[in-house]
Amino acid sequence: MLRPSLSCLALLLCAAVTTLASDVAGKWQGSVPTPDGDLTLTFEFKTEGEVLTGTVESVMGVAPLKNGKVNGNLLTFDVKVDAMVISHEATVDGDEITITARGDWGETVYVVRRVKP
Repeated sequence: MLRPSLSCLALLLCAAVTTLASDVAGKWQGSVPTPDGDLTLTFEFKTEGEVLTGTVESVMGVAPLKNGKVNGNLLTFDVKVDAMVISHEATVDGDEITITARGDWGETVYVVRRVKP
């Protein structure tokens, strides 16, 4: 009797993680503060289970996301800009994602919001 209940619980947890991961898929936009003024970033996220892929676009061009992972409402990914790799940790909260980016300059925190179709 306990075994079927555990199986159902495991299936529900897998479905919840997949649903949350698919919630991230799509276009997100926000601005990151820089010494030269705010820089608009547009992320296009794609998910397949716990794998996060996609791109980020700015006035500097388009770069692919690398090493992307989804763990519940937490995202991690890297972006290579010239010779620098910028690591990102992010928390999803509905239609907002708070991102902490770390690179050679230190750390920057900013928010992106879902772009409605």
